[in-house]
Amino acid sequence: MKHFMKAALAALLAAPAAASLVFAVPAGQAEAQSALGPEGRVYAIDTRQGRYTAQFRRGGVYQDSRPRTGHWQFDGRTLCVVFNAAGRSEPEYEICKPFHELSVGESYETNAWTRDNSPARITRVE
Repeated sequence: MKHFMKAALAALLAAPAAASLVFAVPAGQAEAQSALGPEGRVYAIDTRQGRYTAQFRRGGVYQDSRPRTGHWQFDGRTLCVVFNAAGRSEPEYEICKPFHELSVGESYETNAWTRDNSPARITRVE
């Protein structure tokens, strides 16, 4: 009986540790989600010139509602977007800035995501 009680006590003490192993986020999963950067997400961009939505599609394809197209790259910290030329008045340009991880509905203000460094409000919508 004494051995049974020791075994039962040991099992009870080990249960929380075992439960945390079962329900723990696998190592690297949070980093992997963040490593995707904006892939598959949609953001609303509010600037002095107006509001538009920006889609960061898989494979590095960028498209927005202005309409502008281009491509993007993410290295784990910095997001670079190359905007294709849109006629003579809108030449090709590139912006590379630190990426801010946002949940749907969250936003932040920056002057880093406009060509002329004017203020913009970035909101994740998808």
